[in-house]
Order: sequence, then C-alpha cells, then structure tokens
Amino acid sequence: MKKVISVLLIMGLLTGCSNYRDLNEVGLIIAIGIDLPQERESGYRVTYQLINPGYFSQNGAGSSLPVINYTVEAETFIEAYRMASLIIPRENSVTHLSLIVIGEALAREGLGLIFDVFERGESRSSFPVFIARDTTAEEVLGVIEPLESNPTKSIISTSENNEKMYAISEIVPIYRAISLLSGEGQNLMLSGIHLNKPLKSQNQTDNLQDIKPPVVEVTGLALFKK
Repeated sequence: MKKVISVLLIMGLLTGCSNYRDLNEVGLIIAIGIDLPQERESGYRVTYQLINPGYFSQNGAGSSLPVINYTVEAETFIEAYRMASLIIPRENSVTHLSLIVIGEALAREGLGLIFDVFERGESRSSFPVFIARDTTAEEVLGVIEPLESNPTKSIISTSENNEKMYAISEIVPIYRAISLLSGEGQNLMLSGIHLNKPLKSQNQTDNLQDIKPPVVEVTGLALFKK
C-alpha cells in the first residue's frame, strides 16, 4: 500500500505538455523591418520575417524558401502588429525575435516611439538593431544569399565577423539602445547595413543561382543626436 501511495505522489509531481504547440501552428517572427509608409501619408511600413516550417520538413528544403516576409502599413506600430494577423495564417509569436532593421529615412525622424513599443512588449530585449542605409529595411530582409539562406542569420553573422575581425561595427542590443537614448552623456550609435549592389531580380531563386549575388554588407555608423 505504501508503494502505491509513493507512486501516486511521484506521478503528481510530473508535468505534462498541456501547453505544447506544434511548429506548424505558430508563426515565429524572427526579424522585423520598419520603414516609412509608401501607401499612407503617416505611420509605418512593417515587414515581419517568419520561419517557414515547410522548408525544414523532409521534402521541403528543395522546393521552398526558409523564411517568408509579410508587410503591412498602419498608423501605429501596435496597429501594424494586429493587422499582420490578417495576412499571417498562424498565431503570431515574437518570443524568437532576433533582429530589428530600421530604414534610414525613418531613423532620421527619430526612434523614440518605436523603441518604446519594444521596451513594453513581450519579446526579449537582447536582439540587435541595425539601420538600413540608402535602402529600406524591407529590401534588406528580402535578400536570400546562397551561403546563408536565412537573411536574419546572415546579417547577424556578417556583423559578428566584422566586429571580431575589424572592430569597425558594433552589435548594439535594443536594451542598450533604449538606455542610451533615454540617458545622458553618451549618444547612440548603430551599425549600418545595405546591399552591395542592386538586385537583378525580385525572384529570390534567381539570386541563389547567381555566382556573384547581391549580399548584405555592414557599412558605416548611424549617430543619433539626443
């Protein structure tokens, strides 16, 4: 009898998987690009980059791309996130957010309102922030490279190599960027990225077949005053 009671007590301590969610049921947002709107007079144009689970399936790697980009425009950043649910066929999740890219034109108007959203949001605050120079964040996140077919990983890896080998750029996590903007005595500096040459085609499969494809290059610094 004592053994039965002991087993029951041990079973009561075991946890189940009641909150388990299959990857195919969740839209994992790994990067966000933020630009000035093209179809509105004010607001934001936001690009969400999601992992494509079909790419990692047994038969999907050769027939699909590893990520999918969805772009919406809205008056506020919060509204854009809600609107994304109208075109993303899965429940959005920013728990795996790894990168923020901000277009240069938008960055020149200030980052306070944008950073305030992330400071109060549910995503982790250690992901880096970059400025898309002479281009848009949407275009940068839309480049698939042969060696690193995940644009988010490619940008981060290239920046890490640059920082390690040449110390020209610095990877600045968003929590530090927020601290520098809200504090005094030191101005915020963010690394710049851009395409080393124009895209020949909007079809990313064509880019994968090019021996010298357009790639994302780490270049320059964005210095913010106040």
